[in-house]
Amino acid sequence: MVAAPGWNSQNAPVESSPTEVLDIPQAGADGSTTDGAEGTQSERTEGTRARSDTWLRMVCHLSAELPLVVFLVVELAKGWRPLFDNAGLTLRSYQVFSSHSPLVGHQMAVSVGSHAVFGPGPLQSWILAVPVRIDPAQGAQWGSVLGAVAAIALAVEASWAVGRWRGSATVAGCVLVFALVRPEVVLDPVWNVWFAALFLVPTYCTALAVATGRMRWWPFTVVAATMVVQSQAAFGPPAIALCLVAPILGLISRRRSPGRTGGGWLITGLAAGVVVWAAPFVQELTHHPGNLTLLIRAAGSGPTIGTTGGLRALGGATRILPEWVHPLPTGSGLARFFGVVGLVNGPEWWSLAVLGLLAVVGVVAARAGRSTLAVLCVLTLVLAVGAVATVATIPMSQFLVLGYLGVVLAPVGLIVWVTFVWATSEVILVVARHWRSTRVDEVSPAVVRWARVPAAVVLVALSIWLVVIGLGQMDGTAPTLAGWSAVRATDQASTDAARVAPRGPFRLQMDAPSTAFTVAVETGIAYQLVTRGLDPRPTTVIGYPTFGRPPADGPTVVVVLPGPGRPVSARLESGS
Repeated sequence: MVAAPGWNSQNAPVESSPTEVLDIPQAGADGSTTDGAEGTQSERTEGTRARSDTWLRMVCHLSAELPLVVFLVVELAKGWRPLFDNAGLTLRSYQVFSSHSPLVGHQMAVSVGSHAVFGPGPLQSWILAVPVRIDPAQGAQWGSVLGAVAAIALAVEASWAVGRWRGSATVAGCVLVFALVRPEVVLDPVWNVWFAALFLVPTYCTALAVATGRMRWWPFTVVAATMVVQSQAAFGPPAIALCLVAPILGLISRRRSPGRTGGGWLITGLAAGVVVWAAPFVQELTHHPGNLTLLIRAAGSGPTIGTTGGLRALGGATRILPEWVHPLPTGSGLARFFGVVGLVNGPEWWSLAVLGLLAVVGVVAARAGRSTLAVLCVLTLVLAVGAVATVATIPMSQFLVLGYLGVVLAPVGLIVWVTFVWATSEVILVVARHWRSTRVDEVSPAVVRWARVPAAVVLVALSIWLVVIGLGQMDGTAPTLAGWSAVRATDQASTDAARVAPRGPFRLQMDAPSTAFTVAVETGIAYQLVTRGLDPRPTTVIGYPTFGRPPADGPTVVVVLPGPGRPVSARLESGS
């Protein structure tokens, strides 16, 4: 262990005590303890403590993951179907095991000239491919929930590897708070933005495990970060930075510990990176221009929100009453505009103070021998700077998308405050060591053991609260992006359209006002018809890149959509 001043002003080894929240025990590359000879008393003590905390480990998992399962059961019973963006995402998953398997991600709301731009990669489609093939109607939803549960479980386990029950309980609590302020993220994890936000959590937690010397977690960081980037390119800066910085910190941490670090983690991580990034690079090399090139051109096609806006967003996300506790802006265009403006209206000076304080605390912690606190500060600083870059690089022409891309500010704000609270507790412990005549280490184990039950109670209470909040929003648009009336209209219209639809490509036209409701139903119908072996081509321009350009002539299936809650019908018209 690193030497640090003792209570008698002499240098003494810092013991692995329960007062150091995430510093017990020091771990090797494989997660095993390295603070003494094999079979030492300290290792046996840690093993006994870990086994005695198994029940709390399960509470951390169940409290954070079970609400998603509850929401899933309710949504499947209500007849969930993919609509709007979810329909396009599900279609790409359905195509994975076909001759049209996608090499890119979801269709984005930007274009470069006549070229559509897609997400960086198809990893989300690959993950959902089997569930969607098994259950075309609802597989995307339960497959996404399984993916989200796996992401949360990975984050909890990585935190357990670093800090035992306190690490896992902290992460589970942060996940629950995140879901409480943004319940739409766990009500509709299919949507790529929410899917990416959920996977940012295990990206950070596994990166922390790597940065503290547990190098075998790095392949998981690579895959989780890739999931973030390929699902939502805007979240790329923090995810990529965490993935690259963590192993550097981990190697530094390993140099201070006995034992040697093998290279298996590096080979496995690089191999995983090659696998998950092969398809996008194949597409880039075989298409001119490639999608990655188009993404770069789209990012530099005009003025962006800028660094000042990014710093203000971080300032609003990390202040005492953070901006992300307010619901996402909805309603009219003017209301949404002012709601989004609020997201980038935080104090810039506070943002700079937060970044500076993280750097200072990290340096002081490193000099004081608090290696885990030091790497936590560095990773939180990296995450915060990445969040600033995310907001700063959003084109001004897409300013309103910050309304949902700003969801990344919630976990960032939570992690910043967790870091500050931990640093404050370290300061209190240092003061207490010099103030009390007895060693704090002798008192703290009893306090820590007592804290386990209140921690479990808090997690269970937050989990129940989340279920209540989520069920209260179940009848809104959050679970489906468009509302249950659109789901019912889609089911009825797709059945009617399938009866009259011809074989071969045909035009799919909506006889309805041009509204978001109409577009949602149109995309939902098109997807369901594809799963029935038909080839619909929606006449709405936004659907061309996903479903194909409709023929100029030929048959047209017209769907009459009077409005929400009213019966729909479909008819076939011959082309001229």
